[in-house]
Amino acid sequence: MKIFMGNWVLAAGRDGEQEPYDMVLEVEGAVQIATGIGADHARPLDRGNRTVSLRFSVLRRHGSVRAATEFLLSHGTCLAELDGTVTIVAEGQRYALTSAVLRRLQGSQEGGSTVHGYDIVGGALAVVTGEES
Repeated sequence: MKIFMGNWVLAAGRDGEQEPYDMVLEVEGAVQIATGIGADHARPLDRGNRTVSLRFSVLRRHGSVRAATEFLLSHGTCLAELDGTVTIVAEGQRYALTSAVLRRLQGSQEGGSTVHGYDIVGGALAVVTGEES
C-alpha cells in the first residue's frame, strides 16, 4: 500500500520497504439526540458533517544513524503546512481522502531507523475510478 499527501510520499509501499501498519480509519458525523417528555427512547438525528480520520505508522530504514536523525528532525518541518488530497493505492485500487490536513505527526528513532505515526483528518473518502493505479 502506498500513501501520498499531495506530491509527498508518506508510505512508499512494499517496493520501497515502507509498508504502513497499525492503520485505523474512523468516520464521524454530527449527531443530535432528540428526547421527548415521556418518550420511551431518545431519537438520534443524523446531521451529516462527516469527517474521516486516518491514522497509520511507517517504519523507515536509513543508511546511518546520522541519516535517521536528520530525517527525524526534518520530516515534520516538511509536512507542517501540507494539506490537500491524500491518495491511497492498495491492491490495485485508488482512494482519495479530500480536504485532508495533517492533524498530528509523531516520530521516533532507534539506531538507523525511524518510525513516524501520521494522524490525518479529511472530508470524504472515495474510490477513484477511471485511473491507473
